Amino acid sequence: MLEWSDVSSGTDLAAALGFPPPEDVAWARVVDGDAESVELKVLLTPRPGSTVHLVGRHGRVRTRRLHLLDTPDLGLAHRGVHVRLRDRGRGRWDLTVRVRGEDPVPGGAPPAASRIELDMLPGLVHRSTEIRAALDVERALDVRDERVPVQKVLTDDQEALLQGAAGDLGSEELGVFGPLVIERASVPRSLCGIAHARHERFRFPGGRVLEEFSARCAPADACRTAEDVAVFLATHGLVPAPPHRSKTTMWTEQLRRAPRR
Repeated sequence: MLEWSDVSSGTDLAAALGFPPPEDVAWARVVDGDAESVELKVLLTPRPGSTVHLVGRHGRVRTRRLHLLDTPDLGLAHRGVHVRLRDRGRGRWDLTVRVRGEDPVPGGAPPAASRIELDMLPGLVHRSTEIRAALDVERALDVRDERVPVQKVLTDDQEALLQGAAGDLGSEELGVFGPLVIERASVPRSLCGIAHARHERFRFPGGRVLEEFSARCAPADACRTAEDVAVFLATHGLVPAPPHRSKTTMWTEQLRRAPRR
């Protein structure tokens, strides 16, 4: 593997991160697949002031709080199913049912309202089928505080996706884990040359902190965007922190090590 500090071209830097080379068949699969968008993600070594360094002192940082709903033994996560309640601030909440994998509803098709996205991390590609819906404050707080089962507030399409992916497990009582606190800032295109880039800082329950740089693009632009991301990170002295995993994966790993009481 190339050393991060020894290379300068976008192609070599992307390879040093762990993304496939331009001629790799993986990029053709991305373009020819059914995903509507691709999000390229790189974990970073946390450092003080990194967000200000990237977006400037006047950049807007938004705080999100993410709650995971699952059985006590994380049975849904084990099947690649994630039910997430998100507090976006200022009274705005949403609820997402997300399923990882090529066949989210075994033996059937996902609801028409489903959205398909690829998360590309160095060395990893996750295909996700998801349905997100806004939730009013009162209902969101009822779910967060476990006064109302989440199944009572799912849309018909969300319920169909959950039941199709998880079977009877989707009808079980789900507890609430979290929150995972996310500080998110959009990185202006004028600074990074990437249309939809952002920097996030995660604070896990228990105090662990991680950072991530991500960029969303069309599948046809994924290879070039991976190179742009790699160049931007190297230019700004941002140090990758492998092994690269999604924040939900790291969170569920942490929860498994410290079971919910």
